Amino acid sequence: MKSETDIAERLGNVKLVCLDMDGTIYQGKTLFPVTIPFFDFLKEHAIKRMFLSNNSSFSLDEYVEKLGAMGIAATTGEFYTSTCFAVDYLHSRHPEIKRIYALAMPKVQKELEAAGFEIESDDPQAVIVAFDRSLCYERLCRAAYFMSIGVPALATHPDPFCPTDQKTFLPDCGSFIACLETATGKKIEVLGKPRREMLELAAARLGVTAAETMMIGDRLYTDVRLGLNAGAVAVQVTDFAECHAAEFKPDIETGNLGTLQKIWSKILDKAY
Repeated sequence: MKSETDIAERLGNVKLVCLDMDGTIYQGKTLFPVTIPFFDFLKEHAIKRMFLSNNSSFSLDEYVEKLGAMGIAATTGEFYTSTCFAVDYLHSRHPEIKRIYALAMPKVQKELEAAGFEIESDDPQAVIVAFDRSLCYERLCRAAYFMSIGVPALATHPDPFCPTDQKTFLPDCGSFIACLETATGKKIEVLGKPRREMLELAAARLGVTAAETMMIGDRLYTDVRLGLNAGAVAVQVTDFAECHAAEFKPDIETGNLGTLQKIWSKILDKAY
C-alpha cells in the first residue's frame, strides 16, 4: 500500500467505483457474502458504481439478469463491458467500419447490430474477436481467412482464461488471439482492460473523471493496471502470487470487498 496520507486523501475524493465482476463480486455462480454490504456502503455514502468487465460473452441484459438472480438489482446503464468499449472505439477511431465478422455469442452479435454494425460473413471490413463460448472450428477458420487476406482484426480483451468455480477450465479471448495470430502471422489489436480509455469512457458516462474513480478487481495485469494507467485508485481484492513478482503494485491490496470497506469506513468517518 502506498502512503496512508495519500491513500486517505484519494479515497475521500472517490465519486465512482468501477468493479470487475467475476473473481471480485462473485466467483462463477457464487456471490461473495461481502458484496451486498459493500454496495450498501456505497449507497450510504452516495458513491456511484459501474461494473467494468472484460467478459464479452454476455450481453448487458444477460448481466442484469445474472446479477438479479444473485440478489443485486442493477440496470444496463451500470455496465460497461469490453464489448461496449469496442463499439465506442470503432465509432470514434474507425467510423468507416460498418461491416464486421464477429466471433461472438448470438446475443452479443445482436448488441453489435443494435450499435449500427452489419454482421457480414463474406466481405467484412473488420474481424471482431470476443469471448465466444459458442465458437466452432468453421467460424474460427473463417476469421483466420479474413485476417490472412488483410482484413484488420480487433479483440475485445486480452484475458487468456475466464475464472470459474466449476470443475472445468475456460479458455478466453486471449487464447483465441494466440490461436489466430499463430495461424495467420497477423497481429490483432487488443482492446478492453488494461487500456485506460475503457475506464475513462465508463466514468465519463456518469459525469466523473478518472481521478475521482476507484478501480477494483482481482487481476493485476488487467484490473489493477487499468486503474494505474487511468490515474484512478487501483485496488486488488485478492492475493494472487503475480502481485509479488510484478513491476507495479496496486494502491491498495486487500483480501476482499469487506476488508476494503473497513479501511474506507475509517477514513470517511474521520472526514465527517
